[in-house]
Amino acid sequence: MIKRFLVLILIFFLADPVVFGQVEGNIKLLEEPLFAQSDTWLDSGAIVNSPRYPDSIKAIKDSLSMVWLKAPDPNRPNRFRDSLINLYKVVNLDFKAWAAKFPKKNSRFDEGKLRPFRESWVILLVLFLVLLYSLVRFFFPVELNSITHAFYSNQVLSKLNKEETLFNSWPFVFLYLLFGLILGLYLYLSANYFGISYRVEGFKLFLYLSATVIILFTLKIILLKIVGFLFDTTRLVRDYVSVLYISYFNAAILFLPIVIAFSLTSYRFSIIYSYLGGILLLLIFALQFLRVAENILSNYKLPKVYLFIYLCALEFCPLIILFKALGY
Repeated sequence: MIKRFLVLILIFFLADPVVFGQVEGNIKLLEEPLFAQSDTWLDSGAIVNSPRYPDSIKAIKDSLSMVWLKAPDPNRPNRFRDSLINLYKVVNLDFKAWAAKFPKKNSRFDEGKLRPFRESWVILLVLFLVLLYSLVRFFFPVELNSITHAFYSNQVLSKLNKEETLFNSWPFVFLYLLFGLILGLYLYLSANYFGISYRVEGFKLFLYLSATVIILFTLKIILLKIVGFLFDTTRLVRDYVSVLYISYFNAAILFLPIVIAFSLTSYRFSIIYSYLGGILLLLIFALQFLRVAENILSNYKLPKVYLFIYLCALEFCPLIILFKALGY
């Protein structure tokens, strides 16, 4: 036990100079100021170059030098410098060709792109269409509700076919006119967006498109009645024409908010409203035609090829003629 105690004392005295010497050195480093009083007014560069404060980079060396990287070739080509030389070098003293590389600006300021705008009469026309629909809604609320419900209900549609008074009244005239004007304005805005040009422009083009829509769909209805008279299918044609009227009127009501948004919102949204209106129009006529086809096939026995011929002759062909005539 005494031997162990003597060994510990010996180890303590041997380690004491090293430990206390290191602690004393650390205390001196802490007590010594980082900057001497004479170095207070020196800048950072002078302090770094001072022998009292060696640079850390010099102390630890460059880490990349430890992996023995080869120094870059000082004679390697400088692409940036060569590009500047090729740009500003005058070849064969041809200053005219050199000056052509730097065209002179006509204006000191950058010219912006002309922002597309719509005509002021479009806003007035939209207000007129909203006013016309409001007047029809105010003076003929019963008829308008019947037309709206007939678009979804076969019972209401058959009731309108039996009465035969709605399609010979003033609401019919106003709604048919509203359908032509709204669809004409939609076609005008779409043509204006896609850059389709005609011989007439502006408000005259709108009147031309609206008249084309009204005349084309009117001729279609007249042709259907002639076909019904010739083939002795007057009742069948009358039911189908009623469905067409209902489709036209409801298309006008559904197209009204699209046309309002088309004419008032930013120009970059025009493509959305243009395709949305086309999809909506095709969807309305497709659903109503399937509705009539179901009633016809359930009440009349006829070959399917007749239905296909009718589709090509009186449904698809007028639409193709309309889009071809308008340049779409």
